[in-house]
Amino acid sequence: MVAVSERRSGKGGIEVYEFEYKIDSSRGGMKRIFAAAFVSSNKLYLLNIAHSDGLENPLAPERRNSLLEVLHSFDMDQHQYAS
Repeated sequence: MVAVSERRSGKGGIEVYEFEYKIDSSRGGMKRIFAAAFVSSNKLYLLNIAHSDGLENPLAPERRNSLLEVLHSFDMDQHQYAS
């Protein structure tokens, strides 16, 4: 586990949980996973972002920041999800 955080979405105040962790995949080597989850109207919403993060090709800081920006944009206030 690299990082865990909790935030409230803008207008709705829904709690959004965010995780960043690394896994060693047997098919793809080291990967960094960015995940977010929240519950709204008895539905669970999940976002998972996977990126290669091996020694030969580490995740660049600029790319990590871009992925975190996408992760932080995931909430009920900014998107309309299908029912």
